[in-house]
Amino acid sequence: MSISTRSTIDNLIEWLLIQIAEDEMKARTAGSEPWKWKVIDTPAQRDALVRPNGTVCADSWGADRQETGFRGAEAKVFIERFNPERILADCEAKRRMLARLQNLAKAWWTTTRSAEEAKSVMREMALAYQNRPGYRDEWRPDLGVRALQAVSSMERSAI
Repeated sequence: MSISTRSTIDNLIEWLLIQIAEDEMKARTAGSEPWKWKVIDTPAQRDALVRPNGTVCADSWGADRQETGFRGAEAKVFIERFNPERILADCEAKRRMLARLQNLAKAWWTTTRSAEEAKSVMREMALAYQNRPGYRDEWRPDLGVRALQAVSSMERSAI
C-alpha cells in the first residue's frame, strides 16, 4: 500500500511509531548504567555527566558527545528529568496503547463513535510530538473532535 492510498490514521500511527522509536533510541544511547554529575578538572574545571567507568558523556561546556547524541546542557536536563529506564518503559507502554487503539479503531465490532474516539486518543498522543518534523495539522485533536461531533450528529439524526 503506497503512502498516498493509506488513511490519515495509518499515516499517524506509522509516524507515532517512528517518534516512539526515536525516544527509545535516545534512551538506549543514554545507557543503562547510572550517570552522575561531578566536577572534573581535565582539561579545565567543569561539571560533567560521567558514567561509572569514567567516560564523560556530556559537560557544562556543551561540547558534542557522539555517544549521547546530545549537547551538554541538553543532556543534563534530559537525564535529570527522564531516567532512561523510565523512558524505555514509557515507549513500550505507548506501543501497546497504540496497538490497542489501532485494533479498536479498525475492529468490525466497534461502533463508529468508539472508532472515532480511539482515533481521537491517537491524535492526542501525537500532540506530544507536534514540534517534530513530519507532524501534520490534520492530526490536531481539535479536528478529530469536530469529526467525532459530526459522527454524533449523524447518529442522533438516524434515531
